[in-house]
Amino acid sequence: MKRTLAVVVVVAACSSKKPAREDAGAGSGSAVVKPAELAASYDHKCVAGDLEACRSLAILYTEGLGVPKDPKRATALFGQACNGGNLAACNQVALALSEGFGVDKDPAKAVELYGRTCEAGHMLACRNLGLMLRDGRGVTADLDRAAVLLDKACTGKAPFACTNAGDLAASRAKTAASAAAEPLWKASIAHYQRGCEDEDPSACRQLGVAYLEGNGLPKSTSAAGLWLDRGCRGDDPVACRVLGAMRVQGLGVERDVELGKQLLKRACERKDREACGVLESLGAGSAATP
Repeated sequence: MKRTLAVVVVVAACSSKKPAREDAGAGSGSAVVKPAELAASYDHKCVAGDLEACRSLAILYTEGLGVPKDPKRATALFGQACNGGNLAACNQVALALSEGFGVDKDPAKAVELYGRTCEAGHMLACRNLGLMLRDGRGVTADLDRAAVLLDKACTGKAPFACTNAGDLAASRAKTAASAAAEPLWKASIAHYQRGCEDEDPSACRQLGVAYLEGNGLPKSTSAAGLWLDRGCRGDDPVACRVLGAMRVQGLGVERDVELGKQLLKRACERKDREACGVLESLGAGSAATP
């Protein structure tokens, strides 16, 4: 089992989240209003000059809810709202340009628009631009600028930005000289703590992994178990998988094979392949086929 856990922990340390879209605004999740009726309402308001309604209608065209799925129409509506000063819509236009959604793919224009939208105060655009620069997707990678943008987005409470910032700092620490690595590890931990406090379970999981591996924190399996439990309770499948393996072994937590299997099953049901493999190695079978 020790060999199994080692594999589990290494995989858990890897994390990457894609650029984020905005939600559809107030009323989009209503259980009363039918999607078609909602689309008609947004359309009427958009024609009357309500920019947020134009953006929300665009999201319905993006998802094909209440209207036919139409990337070109969606992006045109995002552009209309963006031209009127709706920053969330500008973020969507930049995302469309970066992915070629409804328009010709143009990463350079996406970077430019993300930059303007970020400077105007839209933190999700700061995060999305940071991810582009981190990964070098269509642009030259710039880790220094990416780190600044992700930190700014984290401070501004953009979803997942703190975890992204922590992951970047941790990645850079692993390849840095010892003197330069220490402040990077500290930065990664600070970002993960903030992300966990902001209820991103993957950040809680990364704190647990940091305790397991002794990266930026003293090695402590018991402390790792606490943070992994918090991540698992937040429905992070990797946290459930690692904690499940620890429970099976009694590593830093009270040994409870059945509870460990339940945690592994929970992770497997959420499409975590490693968890399914560990379950099979325990003779428990897989609960789901990812």
